[in-house]
Amino acid sequence: MKSIAISIGLGSFIYLLNGVTGAVAEVTPQEIISVWIASALIGVASALYYTKMESTLVTVVQFGTGIIAFTTIAVFNGWIALNPTDIVFYAGATFVIMLLIFLVFYIISVVDSRRINKKLNEK
Repeated sequence: MKSIAISIGLGSFIYLLNGVTGAVAEVTPQEIISVWIASALIGVASALYYTKMESTLVTVVQFGTGIIAFTTIAVFNGWIALNPTDIVFYAGATFVIMLLIFLVFYIISVVDSRRINKKLNEK
């Protein structure tokens, strides 16, 4: 549940950033709900990290889910046209955004682990 909540929060934040920059001309309930659904799907995929599934496979599933979900809602909401160029460009942009978020969470995890290990070694 925590993964889903974090994903919805991140998806909402990114959507709001698009609104502030003018990338989203008009905010509609349909768009908000679709962003929540796509973000929640990423959260469900992220929850797989807490299973015995190989973390590399989980990362692939997480990225695949996010790219497919957000590209689908982009077409559904009319943010991009249903043509290969727009779809590939949007999917690539989604990948880059997800990679940046993944790297931030990874760095935070490494820093936290080092801090915890340091405290354990002091005892």
